[in-house]
Amino acid sequence: MKFMFDDPTFSYEALRTLSYAPYGGADVGEVLTTAAAIEENNFESWYTHWLALADRVFARGKSFEQTGHMLSASQNYLKASNYYRSAEFFLHGNPDDPRLLATWSMSRDAFQKGIRLSNQCAEIVAIPYEDTTMPGYLYTIDDQPRPTLLVHGGYDSTGDELYFQVVIDALAHGITP
Repeated sequence: MKFMFDDPTFSYEALRTLSYAPYGGADVGEVLTTAAAIEENNFESWYTHWLALADRVFARGKSFEQTGHMLSASQNYLKASNYYRSAEFFLHGNPDDPRLLATWSMSRDAFQKGIRLSNQCAEIVAIPYEDTTMPGYLYTIDDQPRPTLLVHGGYDSTGDELYFQVVIDALAHGITP
């Protein structure tokens, strides 16, 4: 598959980032402009360009928040979270790279700011598991009992990322994810 890149992995990851646009997780123009600037098969170029976009969008969210425009702040923080996730994606090739955890943390922080400022009823939860807990989110529509969907990703996805499409669609269909 070719989309913006000859490399199928770069193409897929660019499409993945773009695919969240209908759900508020990306802007088509921002994604296309950023992908066009990335040097083919260059992981540093990938990281640098997505990080720069994420930082700009996060700063825009912060500016909106400071001026009391909470919906716009939320929307920008949510997009920034996805762009940070895109930036850190290829860092997984070197688990010792300190940017991996730092960029993932920026993605998580941006997502949680965006959710907190949205009209979405969401709670950060700790799910008991053996001798520890697993982090998660509980999204609700109202206080009525509803079917519940347990949503989780794999190695290369985040629980925050799954908000775009999966959670939004579940809530739209009356399901608590």
